[in-house]
Amino acid sequence: MYVRFVSPARADRGRGHYGLFYAAGGIEGDEDQCPALRRAIREELNWFNRELPVPDGDHFRIRSKKRWYAEGICWFRADACEMVRHANCLAVLVGEGGVPLARLHTRRPGQILYRDAFQVVAKPDPRTPVRWC
Repeated sequence: MYVRFVSPARADRGRGHYGLFYAAGGIEGDEDQCPALRRAIREELNWFNRELPVPDGDHFRIRSKKRWYAEGICWFRADACEMVRHANCLAVLVGEGGVPLARLHTRRPGQILYRDAFQVVAKPDPRTPVRWC
């Protein structure tokens, strides 16, 4: 089983739904937010920076018809309990900052492009839940 947190799409960005770290970074960098909230988010982000491996950019791309497309999205492995616990904490903090998040679950994240002990990067297939409902 895999877990992912998504925020609603932002019309002003022209992209789809955003993940947990993108949403957290936006709040952490927003000087209009409560300083204590920003500090708490920074502490969680620092923990992830220390503990969660970062796949290189090639693991997010798919080659098709001689072009590269950024198609991969990240999912936590549900058995990575400490990662998921910190992700839940970060999701609550992001919610306190005014950005709602949905928690998605799937057994089929799509085509696996990268895997480690805590996460996968996968190109979603049509059955993969990727959107805020």
